[in-house]
Amino acid sequence: MSPTLTLFCIFFYALLSPLQCGTSSSADDDRRWLVSLVDLVELDYVDHCEQRANAAWNELTGNSKGLASKLERDKTFGMFVCQQTTDIKSALTAHALSADDHVLRRKVKLLLQPGDTLLDTEQWIRLVTFGDNAQHKIRFATNYDCGTATNCTLKELHYYMARQQDEETLHRMKQSWERNLPDINDYLEHILPLLRNASKKNRSLTGDDWSNLIESLLPKHAGIYQKVHANLQLKNLGGVEAFKQAAKLIKALNLGDADPDIWTESVFNSTCPPTLVDWCKPNKVRAITCKDVSIANYIEAHEAVMKIVYKQTINLHSNNTYILREASRYSAVYEAIPGFVSLLSVNPHALSKAGLFPVETFNYNANHHRLVLQLIMALRDLPKLNFYLAADEWRIKVLMGAIPYAKIPSSWSDFRKNFSNIETADSDFLGDPYMMFNKPFIGKFMGLILKYQIYQSFAEELISDDSDLIKHVAENNERLIDAMMQGYGTVWPEMVSDLLAKREYGLEYTGLTDYYKFLDEYLDNQLEPSTDTSTSDDYVEPVEPEPVPEENEIPSSAENQENKNVDKVETHEDIVDNVIDTGDESNSKFGVETSTVGVLEIKNPVAPGDQKEENTKEASYSTYWWIGIAVALAVVVILIAIIARKRHSHRKQLERQRKNNSHA
Repeated sequence: MSPTLTLFCIFFYALLSPLQCGTSSSADDDRRWLVSLVDLVELDYVDHCEQRANAAWNELTGNSKGLASKLERDKTFGMFVCQQTTDIKSALTAHALSADDHVLRRKVKLLLQPGDTLLDTEQWIRLVTFGDNAQHKIRFATNYDCGTATNCTLKELHYYMARQQDEETLHRMKQSWERNLPDINDYLEHILPLLRNASKKNRSLTGDDWSNLIESLLPKHAGIYQKVHANLQLKNLGGVEAFKQAAKLIKALNLGDADPDIWTESVFNSTCPPTLVDWCKPNKVRAITCKDVSIANYIEAHEAVMKIVYKQTINLHSNNTYILREASRYSAVYEAIPGFVSLLSVNPHALSKAGLFPVETFNYNANHHRLVLQLIMALRDLPKLNFYLAADEWRIKVLMGAIPYAKIPSSWSDFRKNFSNIETADSDFLGDPYMMFNKPFIGKFMGLILKYQIYQSFAEELISDDSDLIKHVAENNERLIDAMMQGYGTVWPEMVSDLLAKREYGLEYTGLTDYYKFLDEYLDNQLEPSTDTSTSDDYVEPVEPEPVPEENEIPSSAENQENKNVDKVETHEDIVDNVIDTGDESNSKFGVETSTVGVLEIKNPVAPGDQKEENTKEASYSTYWWIGIAVALAVVVILIAIIARKRHSHRKQLERQRKNNSHA
């Protein structure tokens, strides 16, 4: 619907209003005019969203005219938003909004603050042209070095990087990706300044996810990782199957059913991580992702499907018209709830329900297995926290003139090294869409912290560590559904208290630090292993009955022993024996104390002298990488502690001001 037609409809509606309602006051007329304008503008937004989604889908799926169509729709959208903002301002009078008209007031505020699209038309076109072209080139380039004789695509590059062990080859692969990034000088001179107006060694390209390092870091006992990894391969839980398994967990949590059209209309043989395309209509969100099978992609699938279900849930609220569903806002709640589900995807009971690792086996050596699961999540989440904060702080320093102009092109690698103790290229940040389009990471950063608070709030309600957290969340999920249904009708900080069952009233670091505090102690012991050989390994051999073989069941160690002539699969080797040595002296699954955060924590911390000397020799971890993870964890804890001190200082300052005001 064009702006001219919109205004004509409003004018026609306003002429008929007195005939329909009789004599009306000026205030009623003003409100009626504003309501009709807002309704029609929202319909226009839906039309633009559908057109942009179609164009984005064509571009993502390789349509020859997809990029040109996407650029055209993005440019047109920016001009439309500027026009509707002007229209809303012209209709807004002193009498149009009453004091108790909260929903309309919220809609008007969101429409008047549409984000990046408020840039001048020329600047908006410059931004989307840069970002769209850069992403298209990265996505569809075919000159990547995959360590083979021929060049490859981005999808193949991701696949081979996750499996490549040779550091020199990894370096070449990363460099081939960097050659397809946009020009850093163009970004620094023409794109980053618009904000004033409105890792090769990590086996990831931008360095915000270290999940692919897990096999280099596993210590001697890593049975749960090996078995989960093997079962993922046997069940082929990648691509659409990973998404369907995620939908099963979300349904078990009573959070909703994913629209079945997702499985047939999405693309599951492209590149990871998942990209969601939203048509801004109920039950019309599609995904583009890869079919590679890995624990990292399995976790990503849970977060992606939960984001789709989140959008479906927003539509259930009668007040949630377009602007309250799709506002240009960064919500920590929107990031946190799907992130919470990703944490649940590696919960012992969730893994058992998915047929990846039986909970009965888990309970024999719960401390050991929990440490491995925490390591998996730490490699995924902690680098993200560090990257988000580093990226936003570096951009602020550049914009504020804190970095000399001549040093700006090479300042990112220096800043990352000093801030995060990570060596990186000068321009690898340009591979991130949030950096290309000048979006802040603050919403993702706070959402990542909040998801651990949500996890903690549910876990603390459990009677014991062995209780089923999945069942508990399913029976007490009202606070999650209520938060999702509110959409953007309420500013997200006001929802945090109810989301956390009123245990906390804002963002706190305790959920994150409590989740990882025993992993932190364990890493200390890996970096400085004890030479004390007096203690024995506390691993308990699980007594497993002879099961009836299932279709996808992994052969047991007994079967492997009987079939000596059959070669062992590498991922199954010594599965039962591979358990992390935490130094816990109890030899029974019932002889441990209960943790205060339920499923979150390891029940007993690691004692410095509780490791065998031979464990140091046999552990299949790299000291270099243990240092990297320990540094990442330490940096995050220090950063959060700084935030906490600032909050505490701010509270004291407010208290002093209140006292001074009361004396006055």
